[in-house]
Amino acid sequence: MGCGHISSPLALRRCPALSSTYMRMWLESQAALKELLAQELPSQPPRPEKDQRLFFHMLATLFLRYTQILRCLETCYDQMVHPQKRRVLQHVLDGVMGRVLELKNEMVETELSEYHYMDDVLQDLKLTPADMEVPIPRYFVNQRAKVLKERQQVLSEILARVEPTMPSGLFRPPMLRDKAVQLVQMAERMRQGRLRSKFMWEIRRDEEREKRARESGAKELDREQAAICIQKVWKGCLQRRCTKLEREREMAFIGMAPDPKALGLSAAMLRAQLGEEFRHLRQADYEAEYQQALVSIREGLYEVEGPDMREEMKEQLRQWFIECHDLTGCFPEFPDEEIGGSSILFAEKTPEQVKAELDLLEAEGQRKKDKKKDKEKAKEGKQKKGKDKKQEEDESLKLSLSKFLPVISEGFTQYQTIWGNRDESHNFEQRYEPELMKAQKRKEVEKELRLQVDEVMREELQRLKLAVDREEGKPRKEKKSSKQKGKKGGKKEKDLTPDRTLDSLYEELVLQGILKQAQRVQLADYTGDFCYLGTTLRMAGIEPTPSVMDIRQNIALYAILRLGSPTLHEMAPLVKSVLLAGPAGTGKKMLVHAVCTETGANLFDLSPDNLVGKYPGKAGLSMLMHVVFKVARLMQPSVIWIGNAEKTFYKKVPKEEKQADPKRLKRDLPKALKLLKPEDRVLLIGTSDKPYAADVKTLCKAYERILLLPRPDYASRYVTWQRLIKKHGGTITTALDVSALAKLSDGYSQGHMAQAVRMALTERRLLQMPKKPLRAGEFLQLLAKADPIYSEEEKTLQDWYMKTPLGKKRLKAAQERADRKEGKGKDKKGKKGKK
Repeated sequence: MGCGHISSPLALRRCPALSSTYMRMWLESQAALKELLAQELPSQPPRPEKDQRLFFHMLATLFLRYTQILRCLETCYDQMVHPQKRRVLQHVLDGVMGRVLELKNEMVETELSEYHYMDDVLQDLKLTPADMEVPIPRYFVNQRAKVLKERQQVLSEILARVEPTMPSGLFRPPMLRDKAVQLVQMAERMRQGRLRSKFMWEIRRDEEREKRARESGAKELDREQAAICIQKVWKGCLQRRCTKLEREREMAFIGMAPDPKALGLSAAMLRAQLGEEFRHLRQADYEAEYQQALVSIREGLYEVEGPDMREEMKEQLRQWFIECHDLTGCFPEFPDEEIGGSSILFAEKTPEQVKAELDLLEAEGQRKKDKKKDKEKAKEGKQKKGKDKKQEEDESLKLSLSKFLPVISEGFTQYQTIWGNRDESHNFEQRYEPELMKAQKRKEVEKELRLQVDEVMREELQRLKLAVDREEGKPRKEKKSSKQKGKKGGKKEKDLTPDRTLDSLYEELVLQGILKQAQRVQLADYTGDFCYLGTTLRMAGIEPTPSVMDIRQNIALYAILRLGSPTLHEMAPLVKSVLLAGPAGTGKKMLVHAVCTETGANLFDLSPDNLVGKYPGKAGLSMLMHVVFKVARLMQPSVIWIGNAEKTFYKKVPKEEKQADPKRLKRDLPKALKLLKPEDRVLLIGTSDKPYAADVKTLCKAYERILLLPRPDYASRYVTWQRLIKKHGGTITTALDVSALAKLSDGYSQGHMAQAVRMALTERRLLQMPKKPLRAGEFLQLLAKADPIYSEEEKTLQDWYMKTPLGKKRLKAAQERADRKEGKGKDKKGKKGKK
């Protein structure tokens, strides 16, 4: 993907404010995009691929190459300061993200699996597993920082008013003086007892030592021998200490251990970090200048060029009136505002637009012919239909039409046209270009003036008709068009709270405990490693266990990217709901909070346990669903979380839970999801550790995507142990064998590991750490108290997953492959028998 020949000194001089590293990255991305667009938009349509493995290899290659471009573009966009360039670059960035989502959808349909293993493709492209991770654009939160801060303040104020009235779980009643004295006396007696027992132990030890010396007949050492013995022990201690230090230095030198001297960030990293922060500040300043300039330039154009534009438009329309009257003998009808008004009369079409219209007409004619042919084919026999279906299946392995390739191509061409050959040596600080802004605002001013001129000229045309042709002006049929529009629109949801403000609804949901404050968790905190043998295992017919990195990738693609960008949510394959199923402690709730943090989304908790006693009755339930989805739409992006999602679709409600009525949302939830439109950035996320307790059909109707979260593998446990120990203030030394700890903790979840670390690393233990380093046994003793994830539970979850729609398709495809192999084997045997 390199493009060294493009990054010439002249090209780098054109954008002086962007450092050479980011400029080179941007130029390489342009070269890679140009190559991919030529590959995906060829002059002739590509032939369909019959081999599924080759087709998936092509999809995986495209996915990884677009992911690499996305990583570069996201970094460049974050560091670019020019406000006009940033808008074009964001257009391209959204297009590349959308293409990545489309390719992900294609891979799911091809492999019939949510998890994909591309280690062979990574090897071909000479990439590392870290290079395939989809980045989360920082502008999702940065562009809405002010709104998020205001919303956070409002939420904090509401919670501050509620907290004094709410009973606190940490409240302790005052202690009586007598009881306090008893506790102090008890603690002092225990301390004295421990000291006395230690003193007695030392006395017994000395007596035993003297007794052993008498029995062995050992003589007392003289002064010289004692000095030699002490020197021997001391020199050995010094040498061991020096050897240990040399060993640590050697490991740090070869990069196998962190350098103990390097505390915190290096000087180079600090400079880079300061440079990034400085560019962010410049971005904000330049953006504010750009917005002010937009207003002033528009007003200037309206005052200076507006009168001339208005007169020119009037003259054009009067000329058109006269020409039509000379040709037809009567004045024409003025075009309605709904179809564009007078702008359609003077719209100049390029040859490409004319050709596109002709192609559309030809395509419509071809469709009509194809429909006729399909009707004729439908009359043929069943056998012929079966053959046609097989042929269609063989030829179906081809890429579907992309909505985002034209977006990428348009943004790429726009950047090349405007900025490709533009010399910016005079614009060292990369501020806005006034001439480009004038061209943009001139069109807006012209459009606004045309509406005003159209109203004036309609009246003038009517007066001309009355004066010259003596004709009455025909009224426009506005009612008819409005009726047609009304017929086209579907049923609208009835607003149950028309008199309520958004702020009052928001406060009500917070007070009821439905709208909650999401925890500050990054997706990168869900640590783990890559599955290095995925392709090898699949080739051998063994389904590999998804790694933590695979789960994180799917969360980014299905939830974060779609919620973060309005363009992606409208144009990409729509995903309204996701179910995270897996054993307890595997990080399902953490992922929900990570989605809210990375996108700045609101968190609505509709878990059955949280709804007990709230909004009772059918009317209350309807009001609850209406208010939640109304606020979620108006304050998008939003995440609606349902913990213990299986309870909503129980096969049989347990006796102890019947009073809580966990199945309240069973009917209303799917109906509410159907009303969501592509422009509504609202995502339903369910979490469940017992999904097999629910009815599969109704559960899968509510949740479009189902992700199975297994227990962590060895590599993920190793990384997780390191992160948790460092997070809670621990230090990893050679005394702590993390590898053994990861090996022995097999079967335990990340939740169990986090609980063991919290219990082990107390304040007292952290103070003892310099003299007494951490050991694996301390964590294993606490971990052994928790119940592990048994293999039976994992097998039950895997069997349940095979009953989901995607699991059924996968089983069916595997059965068809097995049948084909058996059929080929029989054919070969038959041929041998004939011979």
